[in-house]
Order: sequence, then C-alpha cells, then structure tokens
Amino acid sequence: MNNIIVPDANVFLEIVYGRSLRSLARQLIKDAIVNKIQLVAPSLFLDEITEVLCGKLYDLQEVRQHLFYLEQLVGKKVLLIAVPRVAIRMKAIEIARTGYPKSGYPELSDALYHALAKVNDGIFVTDDSKYVAKVKRFGRVAKLADYQQVFERTENGQDR
Repeated sequence: MNNIIVPDANVFLEIVYGRSLRSLARQLIKDAIVNKIQLVAPSLFLDEITEVLCGKLYDLQEVRQHLFYLEQLVGKKVLLIAVPRVAIRMKAIEIARTGYPKSGYPELSDALYHALAKVNDGIFVTDDSKYVAKVKRFGRVAKLADYQQVFERTENGQDR
C-alpha cells in the first residue's frame, strides 16, 4: 500500500472540538481503519495533541478518552508514529526556510509533517490553508477540505 496520508494534529482536533471539517476528519480515519489508506505521523503529533488538550479541555476524563482513542489507533496500526530520521529533518529544514518576510515562513513543526509525507511518497493533510499556500511548490500537501479529491487520487494510484 502506498496510500500514505500524514494527518496534521489539527485534523484530529477537528473531531475533538466539533469544528466545521469534522466529517472529513472522521472520513479520513474511517478510510484508514478499513485499510484504504495508511496514516503516518511524526512523534511530535502526540505531543501537539496532548498540549492542546491540556490547555483547552478541563475535563480530565475527556482528555483521557481522546488520548486513549489515539493510543488505540496506534495499537491497531491504523496510525503509525514515526521518529523523523535525518533525511526527513533536513527536508523539513529546507521547507521551513522558504517563504518571504511579509507572508512569513512555514513553521518547522508543520514542515516535519510535510517532509515525512514527501520522503514517503505520501500527502500531508492539514486544515492550515496558510501553510498550504506557503509550501504548495513542494507538492505532497493538501487541505483537509480537499480530502475527498486527495483520497480519490491515492486510491487510483495517481501521483500528486
């Protein structure tokens, strides 16, 4: 299977906070559960989600429930957690150093997700439109809002 999707932490947070793209985020997870795609995320993913839950959810039982769900996805290999190796880190640095003083530069944390996708012939899916606009020239990046089109391309084996 080469249908690798690297979901940004904000994709899962769409579900947690009931945001507008929640149904697309759920579809992405369902597609991974039924083995149509493989979710892969850098180890930073779990820390980012934990940080947001720590600061924004005051009900510790709810925090535990969300973290347990992610742990289950990892345990069932629906979501693979990767420690980025040097090639991925160097690609992330290359991506993060592009940009312009007025529009800004991509965040290194986002670039790590993107680099993981690029190096593994996957697609980084995020709901951060500004990031996508800044790094579109690198390819292998898509907005969560466009997930259905991304899924159809990966399912058909088309190059991104």
